[in-house]
Amino acid sequence: MTTLELPMTALKTTNTDNLFTWWYQPWMESTNSAVKLQRIWLETLNDALRHEFEFFSTMATSYSKLTHCMMGLGGPQTPESMASCYHEIAGDMTEATLKRMRKVSELSDDFRERIWCEI
Repeated sequence: MTTLELPMTALKTTNTDNLFTWWYQPWMESTNSAVKLQRIWLETLNDALRHEFEFFSTMATSYSKLTHCMMGLGGPQTPESMASCYHEIAGDMTEATLKRMRKVSELSDDFRERIWCEI
């Protein structure tokens, strides 16, 4: 019988659920620790970005205060009021910068602790 003489049959679809289960279970067993490490890394990245957004929020507030001082929206401008305004803004930015540096330095410790907890 040649291939031309073979009867035409409908193509059978395979059950992909069994194939997926067969592939998924060994894959998860072999990459489980890699997935956990990636999740830890992403959580640490999320924390870093959250701290940066807090710093940006403080910067925006400080620039808003500076704009109010420079435009005289809080009342008439005097050299003393400008100096006090600048000192207040500089203090806010100093606090925000120190807080940012402290949070960044804590990230590596948190990252190591999370890894050790998973291991």
